[in-house]
Amino acid sequence: MNRSGKCVFISHCLLAQVAVAKGLAKFSPAIVKPVIQFCLDNDINIFQMPCPEIHCEAGGVERDLHGKVWYENNGLRKTSQQIAKDQTNYMSNLISAGTSILAIIGVEFSPACAPTYLNKGRTIIKDKGIYIEELQQELKLRGLQIPFIGINQRWHKKMKKQLDELLI
Repeated sequence: MNRSGKCVFISHCLLAQVAVAKGLAKFSPAIVKPVIQFCLDNDINIFQMPCPEIHCEAGGVERDLHGKVWYENNGLRKTSQQIAKDQTNYMSNLISAGTSILAIIGVEFSPACAPTYLNKGRTIIKDKGIYIEELQQELKLRGLQIPFIGINQRWHKKMKKQLDELLI
């Protein structure tokens, strides 16, 4: 049997809701089933990126909910830079071996992994999480163009549409 040459890189918490800040497991108690099922149904390999918030000195598995500014002031940028370099090396090696990276799938409103939107109190603003900023910077430095998808438990139709567009 031939191996699938298609893959996605996903935020850590999509395969492990235990990794989200306390009280935030909204999709399910364990995995984000719509994303994982989509990959299973379409023979897409899943690469789980490390969680910057867990690896950050001020974070951890039992961390409380904090915003981007708090993490900016508490070491997430440095942690994100290192993870972004490591993951970009990995992506570059996969691409050199002929693997097609369909997308990087992040989680909207995450202070680390939001590709498009952050929550500022009661307002949603267009902004990126710290890790996504660092990952995009590393990809740009290497001349790699990989699309980003942001998922959110409230936007099921948008999520399905974005995932389906990966197959076009």
